[in-house]
Amino acid sequence: MTANRSGIQHENRRVLVVGASNETGPAVARAFAAQGARLALSYCTDRAAAETVAGECRALGAPEAHVFPLDLLDADQCECFVGGVQEALGGLDILIAVAGAGGSYRPLLETSAREMREAFQGQVCGNFTIARDAARLMPDDGSGRIVFISATSSHKYSHATYGYAKAALNQLTPFLAYELAARKITVNTLIPQLIDLPSVAPAMREKRKQFTPLGLIPSPELIAEHCLALCSPAFAIVTGECYHLDGGYRLRPPEDR
Repeated sequence: MTANRSGIQHENRRVLVVGASNETGPAVARAFAAQGARLALSYCTDRAAAETVAGECRALGAPEAHVFPLDLLDADQCECFVGGVQEALGGLDILIAVAGAGGSYRPLLETSAREMREAFQGQVCGNFTIARDAARLMPDDGSGRIVFISATSSHKYSHATYGYAKAALNQLTPFLAYELAARKITVNTLIPQLIDLPSVAPAMREKRKQFTPLGLIPSPELIAEHCLALCSPAFAIVTGECYHLDGGYRLRPPEDR
C-alpha cells in the first residue's frame, strides 16, 4: 500500500476499468490502485500492455489486478464478460467504462448501415451490456457507481457515426440512472474534449487550447481524478449527469469549434 493513505475513499473497493491498456484507461486504473482498490482491467488486443498496467497498479497498492480480454464489437463476448470478473473479484462496486470501438468521421451519406450498427455496438451496446451486468453485482447500500467516458464529438454534427454513437451513450446515462436509482447505484458520464495524449500532434494540441476559453485540455490524470470524485461518498446524491471536461470548448460559437 502507498505510504500516504490520507483521504483514501476506495480502499478494497472492487473496480472494473473497461479499456485499461492504453490512452486514458491506465491513468484511471493507477488512480484507483493508489487508493488500494481491487481491480479488473480489460483490454482489446494488447495483453502485454494490460499486464504492464496491472503490474504498475499492484506496485501502487492494489491488492489485486486482473486482466481480461474484451472486444466491445463482439456482442457475444460482451454478454458473458462480467462473469469472469465476478469470479476474480467476487462482485463489483465500481465500473469505469473508458473504452469505445467503431465509428468514423465520414459523412453519413457515405456511411453504410453496417457501419452504423458497428458504431452503435462498439460505443453504446457493448458498454450498456457491461454496465447492466456489472450493476447486478453491485451492492444496494449506496456505494455502487457507473461512470461512462464520452467525447465532445457527441455535440459535433460533422463527426458522423462516431459522434452519433457517443451522443447515444450520453442519452443512455439518465435512463440507466433512473432505473438503478432504486438500488442507490449512480450513473454519470464524463465528456472530455481532445485529451492531452502523447499521440496528439503538438500543433493540434495548441490549436485546441487556443479555441478553448480556459486555454486547457484534459489530461488522462485529470479525467482519472474526476472518476475518483464521482465514485466517492460525496457524489452519492449525483446521478444521471453528463459532465463536460472541456475548458469551456462547447461555449465557443459553432464556427470556431
